[in-house]
Order: sequence, then C-alpha cells, then structure tokens
Amino acid sequence: MLRQIRRRAADVYYAVTDERHRAFNAQRKIVDLAERTAAARETAARLPRSSPATVAHDEQSLATLDATGWLPLPGLVPPEWVEEIKAYFAGCLARDPYRPELGRFRAPDEVPAQTHVSHYDNADIVRAPHLMAIANDPRVLSVVEAWMGVKPTLAALRAWWSTPTASGEPEHAELFHRDVDDLQFIKLFVYLTDVDEETGPHIFVEGSQRMNKLTQIQRYTDEEVVAVFGEDAVKRFTGPAGTAFLENTYGMHRGLPPRAGPRLIFQPLYAQRPLIFGPRRPVISASELSISVDPYINRVFVEG
Repeated sequence: MLRQIRRRAADVYYAVTDERHRAFNAQRKIVDLAERTAAARETAARLPRSSPATVAHDEQSLATLDATGWLPLPGLVPPEWVEEIKAYFAGCLARDPYRPELGRFRAPDEVPAQTHVSHYDNADIVRAPHLMAIANDPRVLSVVEAWMGVKPTLAALRAWWSTPTASGEPEHAELFHRDVDDLQFIKLFVYLTDVDEETGPHIFVEGSQRMNKLTQIQRYTDEEVVAVFGEDAVKRFTGPAGTAFLENTYGMHRGLPPRAGPRLIFQPLYAQRPLIFGPRRPVISASELSISVDPYINRVFVEG
C-alpha cells in the first residue's frame, strides 16, 4: 500500500512539473483529425530536419504508408539477431505494467497467472544486442523522417511478452483503440517469436488512420469497429520471427490475446518530441553503445 501511495504521489509530481505531461495532455484533447493534422504541421515547422539529400526514401513506400497506415520491412532483422536478443532477455526480469504489486519475474516461463503482458525496463532494452541498431536502421529512419517531415525523436522503446491467460479475455491494448501519443508519430513492430493466429497477432484497420471516425479516446468492441470501417479493412499480422513493419497507430488497432503460446515483440516509437513514455533522463552513454547513433534522434535514451 505504501509503495502504491508513493507511486501515485510521484505521478502527480511529474504531471505538474514535467513539460512532457502538459504537451501530451494538450494534444490528446484534439480529437478532430483535421485539427490534429494542422497542429502537427504547425509543430513540425519549428522542428529540425535533415538535409533532403540525406533522407533517401521510396515514394511508393510513402504512398503505401499514407494509404494503408502500415509498411512491411522485409529482411530488416536477421534470424541470428533474433536468437541473440531472446537469449539476452532470458536473463532479464520483466514486470506487469498494470499490476506493479506482482513485482518482477522471468518471462515467459514464470509469468503470474493473471498477467497478460510482461514488459522489460528501458535500461535492459537499450543494452540488449541489436535493438538500438534496429531502431536506428537507416532504412527505417529515412522512411520515418520522410513521412514525418522532421527529424524524428526516438521517444519510447518497448519490449514485452504477451502470454495466454485462463480466460483468454482481452484487456487494455488487447481491445481496439487509437494511440494518441503525439500530434504525429509512428511505431516499428518487430516480432521476436513466430506469430500465427494462435499466438497473438497484431490487428490493424487499414485506412482508419485517415478517417475522422471513432476518434474519442476509449476502447472499442470488434462489432463497433467493423460496423464503421468494414470487415475487409481488418488486417491480422502473422509471420516468422524477424517480421517487421512500420505502422501509424493513430489508426485503429489491437493485439489479439495469444491462446497457444507466448509472443515477444520489440517496438520503438518515433515522435515529433520527447514523450512521457520515455525515461526522464538518458539511461545509457553513447560510449557504451556498439554503434554510432544520431544524438538528436536518440537524446531521450542516450547521453553524450
């Protein structure tokens, strides 16, 4: 109980003193898509961008991303990287972000029965083999910057297991919703386990990111989503470990709860500015990384 009181007090303190909270809460009040787009462009005009000569991109890729809301990135992650990443996380402890009282545990084998998702800490993620290289892959960054029109900020890094539960009932992000993380943002999804219909495929409603419908911040039922966007627009993402894709998660989406086995995923978030989802201060120095990274893009996580 005392730990929960301290946690709530800290949340209130940082909500008042941290500029990221004010910006985050302000943009979430803009629910009209046209108004959000206009505000994003106004903010982008004040932000840095790379020289056009350094932002190589494929116009067809951008057109696909704009039209459907997602873009496949085949061959981004070699199979041997996947195995090294999984072996690393086997030695780390995870936590249930919705049930902090459960403490830390090893996932996926020691996950508490009621836990749906088990997240790793930022400090473990940035030190994992290859994850910072994937998040900073030139192929990814060039598409992201060309799509956003500004030099992106790597605002959050997430890696988590989704595991089966006895009821199989969805909760939180396993229900349809729109992410409203920033005025403009995009996420990279990387499957680190094989994902089929029984092991928790990600689900996205193609084109919904362009539609000014169901824009209130809440969870929606499958029936509500299909009634508005149509069943043909609902896409399920399955594939072998290493499958990767960019997605504008302002579009309607959900994670299907796994039934037959666990799913491990890595997800960098690129935004216009630092967000409340990232650490309050960098968690690793540039000298500790095995690769060179852009200091502006990585300033949330990397110092120096």
